[in-house]
Amino acid sequence: MKKEIRNKMRLKRLSLSKSEFWDLNDKILERIKSIDWSAYQYVHIFLPIKENNEVDTFEILSFFKHQYPNLKIVIPRTNFKESKLENVVFDHYQTVLRKNEYHIPEPVYGHIISSDIIDVVFVPLLAFDASGNRIGYGGGFYDRFLSTCKKDALKIGLSLFPPIEEKLVADEFDIPLNQCITPERHYIFSNKKL
Repeated sequence: MKKEIRNKMRLKRLSLSKSEFWDLNDKILERIKSIDWSAYQYVHIFLPIKENNEVDTFEILSFFKHQYPNLKIVIPRTNFKESKLENVVFDHYQTVLRKNEYHIPEPVYGHIISSDIIDVVFVPLLAFDASGNRIGYGGGFYDRFLSTCKKDALKIGLSLFPPIEEKLVADEFDIPLNQCITPERHYIFSNKKL
């Protein structure tokens, strides 16, 4: 079932025109701007695979830079040998990005921090359900990463579309979202694995 949903949602995203994509993206950004982020210190933000029409998080980085300059932004770098994500502190002026083999922009170098100090994680996804379960690309990198974050770290999905109608069956290692922001709504979930 997950494979079919992945394929369906990938195609749905890719079928968006440029103007449709940017309209949806701008609405998500407006929702993010309406939230007070001042209580947080470290925020992990995934960088988008533009070829897959992922939510453009560079807009979020820019917003945080101007409105919350004291917020420490962390971006992921994939360590394929150890099948994990490394958390690299993002510097708006000095971080150099390079796309990896999957077209994901990643920092070439930078200060790596422990995941257990991160307060908020923006989580990439292809789909989510009404309970906060998500489907990613299937590699398990974010589920492994989220399992190392502190228990009260806020896990926020970003989706161009509303939740799917199907109830996703969560595997033992799947970590649900606490929230998901879409163009039309900010979902807050009451799941037990918080």
